[in-house]
Amino acid sequence: MTQFAHTPRQSIIAGDRIYLSTFRVEDVPTLTRWFSQLDVTAFIGMQGTAYTLEQEQQWYDNYVKQSHTERHFAVIDAHTHQLIGNVSLMDIRQVHQRAELGIVIGEREYWSKGYGREAIRLMCQYGVAFLNLQTIYLWYVSYNMRGRKSYEAAGFVETGRIPESRLFNGVRYDDVVMTLHARDVPTTALHGQFGQLPI
Repeated sequence: MTQFAHTPRQSIIAGDRIYLSTFRVEDVPTLTRWFSQLDVTAFIGMQGTAYTLEQEQQWYDNYVKQSHTERHFAVIDAHTHQLIGNVSLMDIRQVHQRAELGIVIGEREYWSKGYGREAIRLMCQYGVAFLNLQTIYLWYVSYNMRGRKSYEAAGFVETGRIPESRLFNGVRYDDVVMTLHARDVPTTALHGQFGQLPI
């Protein structure tokens, strides 16, 4: 293990049990472990996909270039400082003030315990306060009921679906879109972290 790996993570936005931070190059093997598992990729709508170390390294290289249309944060356990997931805002459209949310909790022991919901809440607060987003939306496949519960708990509501648009294991499922508006995202919790800013 390198000396850099022992350096504490930088907390960008702090929550109760997690904080959002930047990714490090040594995170690439962990990302590869997550996204080479077929159940993980199926739940993000990429059925049958297993990403390679080289593909995840390419993702990291693109992440370092800081695209203006995407923001990605590492989800870190505030107690152990372990990388447990990632949360993203993608296809950021400043003209329309909207973006698409993506979330993965890769470490299985953190599933169904509210960590994803907290990461979503922090990312949406960031999007509203710092990117001036008015609408944040997400897509999920209708078999992902664990994900739906997390999205609903974070305030998202279903606003549409494409019926039977996904075929998985001989069964057809819907693609579902959920939406969250800025008026439903309280950002006052950020004031304690960024008290000198007009949040």
